[in-house]
Amino acid sequence: MWKNISNIIIITVVFIFMNDTTKAQQVYIETGFENAYFKDYVNNLGNNTLDLSYSKAQEFFIESGFRFKLDEERFTWEIGLGYNKYKINTGFYSGNISIPTTYNLSYVTLKPGINFAAVNERRLKVQIHAHISYDRLIAGTRTYKDNTVNLYKENTFDKSLIRIHRGISVEYVIHDNLSTYIKYNVADSFKEKSQDSNIEESYSFHTKAFSFGLLFYILRLNNRRF
Repeated sequence: MWKNISNIIIITVVFIFMNDTTKAQQVYIETGFENAYFKDYVNNLGNNTLDLSYSKAQEFFIESGFRFKLDEERFTWEIGLGYNKYKINTGFYSGNISIPTTYNLSYVTLKPGINFAAVNERRLKVQIHAHISYDRLIAGTRTYKDNTVNLYKENTFDKSLIRIHRGISVEYVIHDNLSTYIKYNVADSFKEKSQDSNIEESYSFHTKAFSFGLLFYILRLNNRRF
């Protein structure tokens, strides 16, 4: 079901992106660090055999896109493209023994969403946000008992995710054409069965991120050229 929904989302978002890019008021670029783990894991026997006690590695990501005003005072919506890397240190229980397993995953992401300014002063804004993303795996490996498996080539790992994002950011206006912000974001993928090679296996792909960004007011810049 989610495969069909993801295709609809991609087509819709790409159409909006192509239609409205020239109407954007701002361009943003954002970078930071993110960790991930497999949340609410259940194997094909209905048991949670995942060991989450391993340290969560922080990995780099970058994102850029356009922002549009929905309401002059409070609301904006945006659409961006991103590149995300994840290193997941985990383990699977075999009896009482946890067998270490490491995943190295890389995704490209298409992410539209809405921002609401709970605090909306001239220089300072505190915003809450909600986004939905389509994440496509472009590279991935799993290391298990000194053996490394190429997840992308062997098709043993789901190559696409639909995720819901939410979080908070603090934006400071440096001058008329430039703002900076810091952001905290949490995301979960929809949980579905049979997304990997193991039948009836299910989990949600959970991430937490801290990031820093810059906002450029492109309409004001264009107006100054003439």
